[in-house]
Amino acid sequence: MTNAVFDGATLEMHSHLCVFHHGPAERDDLLIPFLSDGLRRGEACQYFAVAGEKGDAEQRLGGPHPRLRVQEPEDRYQCDDVLDSDAILAELDEWTQREGTPCRVAGDMGWVGRSHSREKLDALVQHEMNASLWVNRRPVYALCFYDLEVFDGDVIVPMVKAHPQIWMTGVLLDNPYHQ
Repeated sequence: MTNAVFDGATLEMHSHLCVFHHGPAERDDLLIPFLSDGLRRGEACQYFAVAGEKGDAEQRLGGPHPRLRVQEPEDRYQCDDVLDSDAILAELDEWTQREGTPCRVAGDMGWVGRSHSREKLDALVQHEMNASLWVNRRPVYALCFYDLEVFDGDVIVPMVKAHPQIWMTGVLLDNPYHQ
């Protein structure tokens, strides 16, 4: 098994990246080749899209495809308007076990909402830290997309700390600030 490639950078199995980008076009320029490559390699791929983008995302990835799952999770993974990390990771855990191959998971994190109370931000940070633990237990590459035109420093700084690797402006960095 060879490692995955993301925008020219080699990713090791169990990678969990925070991908900072500007707008949907840049996100798609990074996302579509990453997931398409996984599908070509026979890997299972899952994408958490923002509301209204599921059909478009499936089409851009050549879908429907038996190894591709695209979700719009806003209503499904929130409890009292707060991210339900346990539900997301339990479902991902079951999915990766069922697939039995290396898996690629990507999410446009804009689906968690643009306004963040302290409670929502704390839940998001905890989810990203839980996701790092989960990624280390499964044969998976995970990318979390954060749009710099949507999220401000109140979200960006904690996300830097919550991810072991960061991608920004074409550079993959091992994160010395990861907690």
